[in-house]
Amino acid sequence: MDGEAIDPRADLMYGIEELQEARPGYDQAQAYYDGQVPEVFTNARLRRALKAHDIDFDLNFAKTPVNAVTNRLKVASVTSPDSDVNDLISKIWQDNQLNIELPDLFRRAGEYGDAYLMVLPVEDETGNVVRVEMFYNSPQTVRVIYDEENPRRKKLTIKRWCEGPYHRAELLYDDRTERWTTGPNSRGDQPKDWMHWPADPEDPESWLLDGWGEQPVFHFRTDRPYGTPEHFGAYGPQNAITKLQATHMGTVDYQGAPQRYALTETSTTDTSDLEPGDFDDDDWPLNEQGRGPSDSGDDSSLKAGPGEMWLLRGYKAVGQFDAANPDVFLDPIMFNVRAMAQITETPLRMFDPQSSQRSGVSYQEEDSPFISKVENRQTSYGAALHEAFVFALRRLGVEDPVVTVDWVPARSVSSAEGWQTVKAKIEAGVPRRQALMESGYRAEQVDAWLAGTDDAELQRRVDVLASLADSAQKLGSAQALGVITADQVTALLTGAIDDVQALAQAQEEG
Repeated sequence: MDGEAIDPRADLMYGIEELQEARPGYDQAQAYYDGQVPEVFTNARLRRALKAHDIDFDLNFAKTPVNAVTNRLKVASVTSPDSDVNDLISKIWQDNQLNIELPDLFRRAGEYGDAYLMVLPVEDETGNVVRVEMFYNSPQTVRVIYDEENPRRKKLTIKRWCEGPYHRAELLYDDRTERWTTGPNSRGDQPKDWMHWPADPEDPESWLLDGWGEQPVFHFRTDRPYGTPEHFGAYGPQNAITKLQATHMGTVDYQGAPQRYALTETSTTDTSDLEPGDFDDDDWPLNEQGRGPSDSGDDSSLKAGPGEMWLLRGYKAVGQFDAANPDVFLDPIMFNVRAMAQITETPLRMFDPQSSQRSGVSYQEEDSPFISKVENRQTSYGAALHEAFVFALRRLGVEDPVVTVDWVPARSVSSAEGWQTVKAKIEAGVPRRQALMESGYRAEQVDAWLAGTDDAELQRRVDVLASLADSAQKLGSAQALGVITADQVTALLTGAIDDVQALAQAQEEG
């Protein structure tokens, strides 16, 4: 309405609310990735015993879907057709150790569903940008707020953190950056808690800084507008696995020290606490109530626990209870692992490398949904990385930088069946360049291979690769049968590869 005052803290409080609402989901994703989600319903005595010795038996499969994708996300190159721009890209890469920073960024994006890359220009005393700093920021403390009318446009970015007794916050807009702080005893949940935070204590207006024309924050995400953790579908199966494993470990002691019983004649029962078991509570650390993990506090000899015995005087019969069959726990664990693989579109062999022995073709069929997911991440992350480098180069003085981000292929042909398929495609009329690109090789790689190579020579090379892959597979089978040793296989293949390379070099030299 006309004349209505606009609260200068409205965006700040809205951003804080958005951060607070999103935080539990990110914390949960981190807990599942780190394997810190406890089994809640374990037997109380067993839980006390494990806690006293700081022991857990967790099987953390939930991190596998995250790591499986991250391990396939490798940036092959970030380049420009301009050699001077290429030099700047190399400097940015080396200054920020992006060979280390980017894999961590991709892993966090998979773990949380969102991750942010900050790109901050660094100026010298005269105001000239001399370098650019790139570093990861967690979605637990940073959040991009998108425009409701155009969800692809960043409205603002909030970053909030604690610094000693103070809460700090920055609001980043295209044209400015606002700095806010609380007092030492404020919680920061009310607008009145926040005040301006000058960058220069002698300049009260320095809480408001000039912007760069666009926000220096780049959002890596698995979905839009905000991502979903790669292992989100693994939460349920992981809960079941944790429950089964904890319960299974509770029965292991019964297998080594079975629980026994003794029956008495009628009217001779005495259930006083005569401690007939194999273990005393003195063997365990005492809790705050002065009891050991097998002490229920009741004066009764009818205790359930490893090595305990039910003593009933005037024995008529004695015996022991059979421990639970391990398959009762192990089979459901493997079922939940398979369910986790299916739900998260992660090949089962990445959870259990010994799960099966199949042909390369069947592996390719199993991998298809997973490879599609990896390629989608390459497209999404590649777009964000492209924007980050364009922003950085503009700050360094390049007006209209042209940047290309290339990835190591998510899948490439390496098996005998794969190369036979490539050969069959070419023989069926598929263009050689297309056949090689469908095999997982980058366009620039294929163009380099095809440069100066006629069709007959390329066909010969494909035939050689197919034959070599087929020979390697057959030699592997011979080794498995004991006909030939591993050293002999290595020597034969190494010699063959060296001969092929020598012939190829001789042909190139004319």
